[in-house]
Amino acid sequence: MPEIKLRLFGFGSRASGFDTETKNIAAGTTMRELWETLRSTADDDELLARIDEKNIFFLVNGKFIRQAEMPQIVLADGDTVTLMVLAIGGQT
Repeated sequence: MPEIKLRLFGFGSRASGFDTETKNIAAGTTMRELWETLRSTADDDELLARIDEKNIFFLVNGKFIRQAEMPQIVLADGDTVTLMVLAIGGQT
């Protein structure tokens, strides 16, 4: 069973914070399947369950993945998957 490192930036209690976990996935799991699983298993009050995927950067091993590519990206043992909430704005 492949094992990946999952990094979630901006989904926790602090917008600038991140969580990292090791996750076992089924062989042949695509990026799209991982995303759907993460969303469907998140609590309804979690940002992960409610956020529109257009507001997330998806990276696999540091490489940006477009949403249209997600069904073709098969994750492998040792991959690092990063989901980062798109943040716009700041202080002026």
